[in-house]
Amino acid sequence: MSPLPLSGRRVLVTRAVHQAGKLSEGLRALGAEPVEVPVLEIRPPASFAPVDSALGQLDGYDWLILTSANTVWALAERAAALGIGFVQPALLKVAAVGEATAAAARKAGLQVALVPASYVAESLIEELADRAKGKRILLARAEVARDVIPDALRAAGAAVDVVDVYRNALPEAAAALLREALAARIDAVTFTSSSSATHLFEATRAAGVAWPLAGVLAVSIGPITSQTLRDLGWEPAAEADPHDVAGLIAAVARILPRQSPMAEVSARDADVAPQAILTERLVLIPSTEALLQSELTGGAAFAARLGVCLPEDWPPGEYDRDAILFFLEKLKEGGPAAVGWYGWYAVLKGSSGEPAALVGSGGYLGPPDEAGSVEIGYSICERWRGRGLAKALVRALVSNAFKLGAKKVVAHTSEENPASIAVLRSCGFRQAHSTDSCVLQLEAARST
Repeated sequence: MSPLPLSGRRVLVTRAVHQAGKLSEGLRALGAEPVEVPVLEIRPPASFAPVDSALGQLDGYDWLILTSANTVWALAERAAALGIGFVQPALLKVAAVGEATAAAARKAGLQVALVPASYVAESLIEELADRAKGKRILLARAEVARDVIPDALRAAGAAVDVVDVYRNALPEAAAALLREALAARIDAVTFTSSSSATHLFEATRAAGVAWPLAGVLAVSIGPITSQTLRDLGWEPAAEADPHDVAGLIAAVARILPRQSPMAEVSARDADVAPQAILTERLVLIPSTEALLQSELTGGAAFAARLGVCLPEDWPPGEYDRDAILFFLEKLKEGGPAAVGWYGWYAVLKGSSGEPAALVGSGGYLGPPDEAGSVEIGYSICERWRGRGLAKALVRALVSNAFKLGAKKVVAHTSEENPASIAVLRSCGFRQAHSTDSCVLQLEAARST
C-alpha cells in the first residue's frame, strides 16, 4: 500500500473551534496531522439593536445577503433569542457567498436564490448588480468587514442596509496553543479568511514568535485572504481553487509532497537537531557531524545520506573544504546545541519525476553574540544560479535567525559582486559600512 499524499506532514489549522472539523478531517484523510490552533472566536456584536431591527423588518427587503456560515448561525441564534424565529418572507430572496454559506442557510430553513460562481464578494457583485437597481438589500456580516459589497450595490442603485451580526476575536488561549504547536515541526498553515491571517499575526506577537513562521508554507483559501497575507509580509505558497475548504485541502496536498528522507535530519546524525526549514521551493537541512564527515569522505555516500543528486561543482564557491572543516570543528565543540548555528544545505524539492537536487549551502558563523548579532554567508552552485534560489535561501536563513532570537543579521560581500549585493538588498539588508576598500558590510535588523 502506497503512503497517503500528506503522510508525515503537520498542518496548522486556524479556524474557529466549531468550524475546524471539516478541514481537519480532510487533511487527516490524506495522511496529514492537523494541528488545531483556533485564532478566531465568534462573539456578539457591540450592539444587538441594528440586528434586532433588521430581523423585525425582513419582509421589507428584496434581498438578504449572507457572507458566511457564521452570519447565518448568528442571525438564527438571535432570532431564536428574540422568540420570533428566523423565517424567510415570501418575497425575500437570499444570496449566499459560497456553498458553505448556502448550506448553512438551507439548514436554517432558507431558500437560496443566488450563489456566485466564485466564492468572493466581487463575484457576488457581478451577478447581483444588474438586479439591484431600486431594490432594498440587507447585508449581514461580521464587524470590520470590507465595504466592497455595499458600496458597489449602492452605486448600482440599491438601498443597502448593513448589520454587523458578530465579531471575530482572538481566543485567550491562542498564544499558548501556538507556542505548543511550534515546539515540533509545522509544514504548512491554512488560512480560511482575512481574519484568520490578521489574528494569527496577533497571536504570534502575543506568543513572542517571529512572523512569518520560519520554514512554514502559507496556504490561502482565496485572493482576498492572499492579499491580506501579503499586506502582513507573508507571500502565500498556494491559493485554493475553488475557494472553499475542499480547494484548500487540495492546495495543501499540491505543495506538500509526501515526507521524504531529506526533509528531516536523521536521528543517527544528532540526538537533538533543529527541524528542516521549508520554503516554497527549498528544503534547508542543518549540517551535523555525521553529514559533514560523509561530505569530506565521499560524494556518493554524502548524496545518499541526504537523498539528493549531487552537482558536479560541489562544494560551491566559498563553501570549500576549509569551511566544511570549520563547521565540523565548531559542531564538535558545541555538541547538539550547536547544530543549526553553522552550515545548512539547500535542497531543491523534486517535482514531475525529477529528483531532489542539492543546489547550494549557507549558514551562520555561530550563535548570536552578546549584542544579538549573527553573520551569514551562502553559495549557490553555478548551474542553479539566476533562478531566485539565492534569495529564497537568504530569506529563510534570516527569518530563522530572528525566530531563534537574533536581533541583527550581518553579511559581508565585495563591491565587485553586484549579484550578491542585489540578493542581500532584496532580502532587507542595508549597507552599514565598508570594512576596507572593497568589502561591504550589509545588515538586516529584526522589526520590533
